[in-house]
Amino acid sequence: MTEQTNPTEAAVRATLATLADRYAEMAGQHADRLPSDFFASFTPAQERVAERAHVLRMVAHDLRDVLRTGRIPHGLMTDAELNEYGPEGGTR
Repeated sequence: MTEQTNPTEAAVRATLATLADRYAEMAGQHADRLPSDFFASFTPAQERVAERAHVLRMVAHDLRDVLRTGRIPHGLMTDAELNEYGPEGGTR
């Protein structure tokens, strides 16, 4: 099989790292369009852009966390997965 149909773990990790970088870049582009004054007021459209930037940053962080730890981030775990890690895992 060729590497395209059977990618190595390194290739998959590199692809996921690139994806995380692109999500972070998109978040930065969204944030660049927002007012940066300390007391800036946001329009409803700007609030949606700010939320979208936050979500993109979280996705990038979660992807990097999976690559680093090999586990699903705590906030995305199911109750069964949380229970697997003991009482300190708690519930959502």
